[in-house]
Amino acid sequence: MGQKNHLARLLVVLLGACALAVGMATGCGGDSRGSGSASSPIQVTTQQDIPHTDPALAYDVLSYPVVHAVFTTLITYDESAEGFVPWVATSVPEPQNDGKKYVFTLRKGIKFTNGEPVDASAFKYEIERILDPETKSPVAGFYTNIVGATDYQKNPKHGTLKGVKVLSPTKIEFDLVKPDVTFLQTMAIPPASAVPRKAVEKAGPDFDNNPVGSGPFKVQTFQRGSKMVLVKNKDYFDDSTAAKSKEIEITIGLDPTTQIQRVEQGSADYAIDFPSSQYTQLKDNPQYKDYIIEQPINSVFYIYMNMTQKPWTNPKVREAMQYAIDKDRIVQVLAGRAYVTNQILPPKMPGYDDSIGSSSPYDPDKARALLEEAGYPNGFSIEFWDFNTGDQPKVDQVIQQNLSDVGIEMNLHSVSFSEWIDKGESGQTQTGMFGWTQDYPDPSNFLDVQFNSDQIPANNSAHYSNPTVDQMLNQAITMEDQSQRLALYQKIQKQILADNPIVPLWNEKKTFFRNPDIQGTYLHPVWYQVYQDWYRK
Repeated sequence: MGQKNHLARLLVVLLGACALAVGMATGCGGDSRGSGSASSPIQVTTQQDIPHTDPALAYDVLSYPVVHAVFTTLITYDESAEGFVPWVATSVPEPQNDGKKYVFTLRKGIKFTNGEPVDASAFKYEIERILDPETKSPVAGFYTNIVGATDYQKNPKHGTLKGVKVLSPTKIEFDLVKPDVTFLQTMAIPPASAVPRKAVEKAGPDFDNNPVGSGPFKVQTFQRGSKMVLVKNKDYFDDSTAAKSKEIEITIGLDPTTQIQRVEQGSADYAIDFPSSQYTQLKDNPQYKDYIIEQPINSVFYIYMNMTQKPWTNPKVREAMQYAIDKDRIVQVLAGRAYVTNQILPPKMPGYDDSIGSSSPYDPDKARALLEEAGYPNGFSIEFWDFNTGDQPKVDQVIQQNLSDVGIEMNLHSVSFSEWIDKGESGQTQTGMFGWTQDYPDPSNFLDVQFNSDQIPANNSAHYSNPTVDQMLNQAITMEDQSQRLALYQKIQKQILADNPIVPLWNEKKTFFRNPDIQGTYLHPVWYQVYQDWYRK
């Protein structure tokens, strides 16, 4: 409220200054760019709330960039996400003991904003939190290959994680059960951030609303459903990666059309949500040429079918679904910001299979015939879950109509982004939309995380369980020869697709609308927005 009044008073002053400047040099005219001085807060808008600021819980495209700005990991990705750079660690370690041991050396003297030390024990504590079932972390599966992890999960209150050794305050060792070529990937993502034990234990569940980190920014205010304010951490340890702006305000709860209008008018700088209607209107307008940033990303959207619930227990029904959906029509309602896919791995992901066609297999007659073969000549009804952000309601209308055309009644549950995540992770939903963007650029992050049976229900929404696939996935993660490894992943993907646990729909071209005076807004392949790199020109 105080900040809002401050801006209102500032606007009065600026208008008065513009009245005095009539006939003089430009600067108060009609160009909406430059909605403030170089030191004024950068204004971000979003429809949905930020689900989590606790690294152990953050696992979505809204939470990741915030956690990456507020917390620090041992290593992180470079700008292309094709390599690693040290962050709290002094270097990126080489694997030892045939790929089963990694030792990190930490910088000295780093502290959290509450004064606790960012030391080896803070990193071990976070991995223990993730593995503790009470935390309900969606990424626990990433760290179960650490020695002693499964035993620790059974008795976290009275044990220690043997495979993570604090050798000194500035040295930490990780011992793995078997070699894992993705281990460094899992140490570079936000969930592996150091957290301060005293602050976490004092706050309890409220730590997710009042995080204490050691990153370039700190959370000054987080009013769920309303606003988040990130301010520069003046005690941050590395000038080369420090926040380039003093403050970023994220306004929550604005519908997408309003977000775009605010950026056009200059009262906001960056719209997270960019609906297809506005994109169609603005993409060919020379005035807004520099406002639109877009690029294909490693993502896949699909319909999942919970294979433990009827009618998806019937393989013929799941096969029928492959022909029931008009993917080309979905791409149309997404204003062309998508590409039809029939596989799990996106085009820029190592292991993408060119032998799998990319044209839509839409054939409602074949779908109806398969449903009749399956014993459902009159169809059935399903409960379908999706989030209500952006264009998803339009996509749901297409799917609902397509299913109706083949005799399937779709009862739609269109809910908030946070509720959609919670429902999916509960494992109780029958079917719905699932969207996945890479945590890291490796095929295991798509095939292993979403289709290994040990990921049920957190990430494996289809409850897909195939022992042969599990065995091949567990083999692929240890293989050092990349060409053989990718060939095995292609074999794994074909087996999953043959079992039809999902209907692959599209790969996304990510688009955002932003004031071009805001610099540093490149799209990072893992967390999209790198808030600490933003500044006003």
